[in-house]
Amino acid sequence: MKLQQNHFEIFGLPVAYEVDRQVLAKRYRELQQEFHPDRFAAKSEREQMLSMQYAAQINEANNTLKDPVARAAYLLQLAGVEISPEQTTADGEFLMQQMILRERLEDVRDLAEPEGELESLAVETADLFQVQQQVFAAALESGGLAEASGALLKMQFLGKLQHQIDALEDDLLD
Repeated sequence: MKLQQNHFEIFGLPVAYEVDRQVLAKRYRELQQEFHPDRFAAKSEREQMLSMQYAAQINEANNTLKDPVARAAYLLQLAGVEISPEQTTADGEFLMQQMILRERLEDVRDLAEPEGELESLAVETADLFQVQQQVFAAALESGGLAEASGALLKMQFLGKLQHQIDALEDDLLD
């Protein structure tokens, strides 16, 4: 393993949006065992430092490739496109849809049966997220970096909404 490898190279995966999660998990466990700092406790200081750097790089690569939004941003970064966290989509229709979904989420606590509405919001958001993943993958594959960037921005919105839905669900179940 080299410190200069990209995340896909570390795991021996093709550079693509679709990632075989089982292969990723298996390879992650193998690399963790191979480069775990405890295995280098009796080695030289340089080897110990390198094992810690490798372990950190393996963890970062794994976390990036497991997360669909982080993976998309990373793929764009590899293609020379940087998306800042403050950047937002200019798609007015999408933004209006997001406003409506967020209003529904805000109103959930006031419902007699909030679980049903939360489930409905979760399914709707997951479906919208999946559509944007497909748009991203197709655009990236065809070299449409502007379209892929737009899909990533929407995925960021939807991912944040999914986290808010999950957090509210956890809060209501407690």
